[in-house]
Amino acid sequence: AFNYLPAKSVLKDANGKVIGALLHDVMTGEEHKVKAKVVVSATGAWADALRPSTERAQKIRPLRGSHLIFPAWRLPVAQAVSLMHPRDGRPVFVFPWEGVSLVGTTDVDHGKDLQQEAAITKQEADYLMEALHFQFPSLKLTLADATASYAGVRPVVDTGALDPSKEGRDHVVWQENGMLTVTGGKLTTFRAIALDALHHVQRLMPEWHADLSPRAIFSASPALAWGVTLSSGQRERLQGRYGRFAKSVVDMAQASVETPASHNEFESVGGSEYIWAELRWMARSEAVQKLEDLMLRRSRLGLLLKEGGRAELPRLAAICLQELGWDAARWQQEVQEYWQLWQRNYSVPAELN
Repeated sequence: AFNYLPAKSVLKDANGKVIGALLHDVMTGEEHKVKAKVVVSATGAWADALRPSTERAQKIRPLRGSHLIFPAWRLPVAQAVSLMHPRDGRPVFVFPWEGVSLVGTTDVDHGKDLQQEAAITKQEADYLMEALHFQFPSLKLTLADATASYAGVRPVVDTGALDPSKEGRDHVVWQENGMLTVTGGKLTTFRAIALDALHHVQRLMPEWHADLSPRAIFSASPALAWGVTLSSGQRERLQGRYGRFAKSVVDMAQASVETPASHNEFESVGGSEYIWAELRWMARSEAVQKLEDLMLRRSRLGLLLKEGGRAELPRLAAICLQELGWDAARWQQEVQEYWQLWQRNYSVPAELN
């Protein structure tokens, strides 16, 4: 897998068959042509942009789903709560997540530029608040109680339904000019989607003899000798998240001799469930290119902590400068870009007015 290397277009032979892709390196500006016997586009809501031709073809209907995040003390739920929205009868969920409470989701047409990151709208935020007022009137929640938001775009096959929520959620595999496009579906059906796509690949490339029979997705992680004092909850969380690499996360923190003694990397980050050792591991081992990768993708600290974890950035600077080779100027640039992104796409709409 490569980060920041989107496919700009497909490559075709003289007969119009897709034989590869033109890739653009966002970090360097370079372009690379990559050829393959079979090209599979698994690009979600962006699938139509790469297809050889969408004339008279079924298309993707991008639908936005947005969420609000509340402190657990302000919206205390011990388990997931499902309710029907009083306005339209759609299901809305409230559930505990990573030490906060998550509320979602909406289901609206995303008519905005897909090259720009999605963000919740004021109308969507009001819609979710209406559901909370209906279900939890005694809490007297306001939008000002929310600490963050986020939105994503679903790849839904367009059948022409007037109501976005009436569109099906089945996945499709389209074969066009030698290229396979796999899209639609839901995250929970990822294995069925992948197997369907691979069976199509086998038909296009009969010399490929892969065993696609059912098997365990993950092997059991070995019992670990931790070597440090961690709570049972921390050990369970680290092993559940990192599997056989959990011990490496711990060892990496212990071996970081440049870390000030006052900075215990087994401490919680800002009161979240993350510990500082995880951030060092992510920076060193998980292909972080930008601060937003670390705060919003490798971790979810940008959603879990007040103001996107802004108060924790000074301490995080030492890790990023050590592990990523950034200098002070690069760090300041990353902080500025991250903060602008967070305010634009992850803050609560009322705070932007």
